[in-house]
Amino acid sequence: MTYEITRGKRNKPVKAVCYGVEGVGKTTFAGKWPGAVFIDIEDGSGHYDVARMPRPTEWLGLLAEIEAAAKMPEIGTLVIDTADAAEALCISHVLTVNKKKGLEDFGYGKGYTYLGEEFAKLLAALDKVTAAGKNVLVLAHAQIRKFEQPDEMGAYDRWELKLQKKCAPLVKEWCDLLMFANYKTDVIKDPDGTKAKAVGGKKRVMYAVHSASWDAKNRLGLLDEMPFDFSEIEEKIPKGSGSEPKAPEAEVPAKTKEPPREDAQVDISAKSLEFVEVTEPEIKELHKLMELGGVNEAQLRTAVGNMDNNPYTDETPIAEYSIKFVGNLLKHWDEVAGKARAASSVYDEDIPF
Repeated sequence: MTYEITRGKRNKPVKAVCYGVEGVGKTTFAGKWPGAVFIDIEDGSGHYDVARMPRPTEWLGLLAEIEAAAKMPEIGTLVIDTADAAEALCISHVLTVNKKKGLEDFGYGKGYTYLGEEFAKLLAALDKVTAAGKNVLVLAHAQIRKFEQPDEMGAYDRWELKLQKKCAPLVKEWCDLLMFANYKTDVIKDPDGTKAKAVGGKKRVMYAVHSASWDAKNRLGLLDEMPFDFSEIEEKIPKGSGSEPKAPEAEVPAKTKEPPREDAQVDISAKSLEFVEVTEPEIKELHKLMELGGVNEAQLRTAVGNMDNNPYTDETPIAEYSIKFVGNLLKHWDEVAGKARAASSVYDEDIPF
């Protein structure tokens, strides 16, 4: 077998991470990327005129949104706001699945290992977005950490991603472009050199090359230091495959379906992001089993909505299910719960159960 050898640069989507101090303008910067659509986990983009998907409130919902984004033609750049907020959802998921109160409860650092393994699924999902021809920009906060070189004496402070020790290296290795955004501050000393003070602090800059004071890297040939504005790197960023997001359209009444098949097979997935209030005793019993089995209401509603020959959609509250249908779910609950736990990975197309 022979293989073709090619040469030259490839115009492929960018996997970028931009982290910085609070208020430096990360959201404004991200909103200027071509075809930018936000998954705003922090709910901090409300004051900006940007396109956004629904805010995910749990880990599997976030992964499901990313999976859906890879197939949406109107997206040119998918913006994750922020990595540390996504990590918080991941931690909550790991603790819930393993019935722990904190990562330290696992013992011997196992909790952080489990966290890193689960968090890697986020990056794998984002790889599918870039494979679909779309840029990915992950925003994150910055924090100062004490750093000590193995071959040097003493330690010093430096800016790093505000992520756990198992997640930060994964993100830095994954991206093509790692930018650190901060306010430019100069330090001046008195004539006698005994005192110093900071001046400036209004100019916003971004760094794309590693320094002893911060993490950064780029494969695009960017300058070490630039004004913190998208126009500085625009010519290096592909346009992506997206088009302009459409304005909301008027609601169309849902189509009525045929009466439900009470023996329908349950298919659990993690696409819906909404939760419902439960009232009836039978529904409360179902909800209790869902909590014990690690199955959220959104997963079950989406599964029911995907069944053939049933009138319920993923927007139908569980409280409106027929008692007979709920009884069928309770009767086969062990199988339902097992399939729901197996659905924690959403990276295979049309997950079969």
